[in-house]
Amino acid sequence: MKYKLLATDMDGTLLTNDKKISETNINALEAASKKGVEIVIATGRSYSTLKKYIDLFSFDCYLITNNGAVIRNKVHNVEKSVYLDPEATTEIIKVLSNENVYFHSSDADNIYIQSYLARFMEAKRFLQHEYSNPLSLYKSLILKMILDKNLKKIDFSRIADQGLPLNTFFILSEEKLLLNKIKKQLYQIRGVAVTSSSENNIEALNDKASKGAALGYVGDKLGIVKEEMIAVGDQLNDLSMIEYSGLGVAVANADEKVLKRADWITKSNEDHGVAYVIEYLIK
Repeated sequence: MKYKLLATDMDGTLLTNDKKISETNINALEAASKKGVEIVIATGRSYSTLKKYIDLFSFDCYLITNNGAVIRNKVHNVEKSVYLDPEATTEIIKVLSNENVYFHSSDADNIYIQSYLARFMEAKRFLQHEYSNPLSLYKSLILKMILDKNLKKIDFSRIADQGLPLNTFFILSEEKLLLNKIKKQLYQIRGVAVTSSSENNIEALNDKASKGAALGYVGDKLGIVKEEMIAVGDQLNDLSMIEYSGLGVAVANADEKVLKRADWITKSNEDHGVAYVIEYLIK
């Protein structure tokens, strides 16, 4: 079969562990695009944290962000946005506030935080492996936070009064018992889907939104059926698109549940697994 579309996750899949796209992966994606294969980026990230990577590509592509809650066309205009119901948003905030855990929320363009200090501390922990000098890390983070127009501090306790529509919530903690406790509570909220992109986080969104559902939408727009699609990922939030596609692929470093349910396993994200899919299956 000739595959016409390749959808790839970002973190843990297309990106290496130091959050970069290898030249090997970029060149393979470029080659696939030139052969007429539609490339789709499908990520839990919001657009503001994704754009710097997309700018590396010479081709235009659909973007599935916020775990499928936001879909952007090839010129990156929002085509579809699935918001959480206001009642669900209020319930989610109540749960997270009671548990005193770090979280932020997002819509198509912005990331909403409770505290700049909490954001700084979590970002420091997330990016510290990229810097050998702690001082350079601190300077870089502070500068990014000052210049980032898409990072906004809000009062989540007054979210109902503000009428701000939100697509997703991201909850981060190294305490697995706490995450499991929060997950059980979120499951009880009507209209909310719960997933994750690593062992230390939970992501909550409208239960009508997923990477798989978004991929179906993009396929309809492009006239491509699911049997002509390949989807590559590594975590639980990738399962919906891996199972939707004609060929669902897991990178070798994927979560055990993803490895078991994928149709095929490629090399790891550190070994240019996406490029290997392109070379082996598409070319």
